[in-house]
Amino acid sequence: MVRGRRADRIRPGEPQRRCVGCKLVRSQRELLRLSVREGEVAPGPGPGRGCYVCRDPECAKKAVQGRRIARALRGRAPEPALDRLLGWLA
Repeated sequence: MVRGRRADRIRPGEPQRRCVGCKLVRSQRELLRLSVREGEVAPGPGPGRGCYVCRDPECAKKAVQGRRIARALRGRAPEPALDRLLGWLA
């Protein structure tokens, strides 16, 4: 017997994450993960709190202009500069 309201839901084959720039849900491997290391935002996997950004420059601009990265990281690091973030996307 299956119980619960989510019991009949089909799960995706891979983890899904939300972009902080455009707010769209995509597969985890399509996004760039940003995390806090030594008080700075850095790309790649890391321990603790992180956020995800699409590999699209427009999403990166939206995320930096709206201060969405710092908010997603709960103020543990300052917002990265736009040119630095665009360099990580390339």
